[in-house]
Amino acid sequence: MQARADASKSGRRRAPRRKAGRIARAAVPEDFNARERLLDTASRLMSDRHGINVSLSEIAAHSGLNSALVKYYFGNKEGLLVALIEREATAALHRVRTLLQLDLSPTEKLKLHIAGIINGFFRTPYLNRLMHSLLDHREAETSSGRQVAKVFVRPLMELQQQLLEQGVKAGEFKPVEPALFYVNLLGACDHLFNARYALQSLVGGTGTGITDDVRERYIAHVCDIFVNGLRSAPKAEKGASAKQRR
Repeated sequence: MQARADASKSGRRRAPRRKAGRIARAAVPEDFNARERLLDTASRLMSDRHGINVSLSEIAAHSGLNSALVKYYFGNKEGLLVALIEREATAALHRVRTLLQLDLSPTEKLKLHIAGIINGFFRTPYLNRLMHSLLDHREAETSSGRQVAKVFVRPLMELQQQLLEQGVKAGEFKPVEPALFYVNLLGACDHLFNARYALQSLVGGTGTGITDDVRERYIAHVCDIFVNGLRSAPKAEKGASAKQRR
């Protein structure tokens, strides 16, 4: 009897203690889509607000889930935001890789790339600000900033460099610095949504966002600026410029 009692006590001592608010892994069914629901909810809230200030309690309330699931899946709120960027990065980078393989001129690929970026920011107007918030957060010069650079910034810059090299090789683009091109292009594509309230009275829009008409006009405008800005000068024009310099 004493041996059984001791074993019982020993068993109780060995039983792991679960902290309050933490969900045991075995308690979550494998097919439960809470992770995606949390990401979708955070994305929808930031899109509706055109901002990145959203709390865990708001995400939990709008998703209908316990906020402890954020810790279970992501560790904390910052982990959730990084996961959201990773999800967007996977889709965006796949589109650019597919674009680079198309049998199109570099100029047409550039136009499609610009349209893809603007349409992406139209769907998720918070994305560029969220990336820079995590990249610029000094305390998270840590894992989150490095992860954003690793999964999105550097791969996109490298793919854009391939597009620029294709254009130079085809004689359609003049050489430019890929890093400056990346900053210039993403800044131009994002600013329509970042400054939407100031622009709506000038270009048109609604109280909740930019209209489809304005978006399409802006795509055409940015394409015109970048295509003409990158255009390689004809050989005759280059020769004339060289003579003038002499």
